[in-house]
Amino acid sequence: MTSRFSNISMNGRMAYTILCVETFLSNRYKENDWSLISKAMWKATSTNWGEWPDFYSVFIPSVLFEYAEYDDELAESMSEDEYNFLINLYSGITKGLEDDPSDEVTYMLNLPFEMAMIYEGTVIGDGSESFEIIKKAEDVLKKYNIPLPDYNIFSFTSINDHNGWGYDFDGTKYSIIIQ
Repeated sequence: MTSRFSNISMNGRMAYTILCVETFLSNRYKENDWSLISKAMWKATSTNWGEWPDFYSVFIPSVLFEYAEYDDELAESMSEDEYNFLINLYSGITKGLEDDPSDEVTYMLNLPFEMAMIYEGTVIGDGSESFEIIKKAEDVLKKYNIPLPDYNIFSFTSINDHNGWGYDFDGTKYSIIIQ
């Protein structure tokens, strides 16, 4: 399967997916402070994908809502103040329904996690599974006539580098939320 992302590394594809999530959040929920979520997502571009999902998963509402209160397990990813902040942030905008496209906040925040998990412990080959995840993110943006981010900004990270993964980079430089 060929795609406009065929020459972009997996790290670049992850970065584009994160940028789609940020674009969605900053357009649909402008009044909310998404910087904590953005910082957590962007760690994926500078951290081993085998470790990042464990850190990030608790930021996804479907997982976070499983915790009735802050505990030691959450302390590995966030402080108690951050936990309370996220509970308040998500209140009224998501029910935390896993894999339910109608719960768009949870759905979108799950996509970077899904991309990391689909390749956990595998050889990526051409990484064509990532194209479907990117399509899911773009479909939500298109639904609201939100312009898609420019994928070309990630063309610097090649599928030919580091067995297709590309090299780590500071993705926060591309964030539209973290200033």
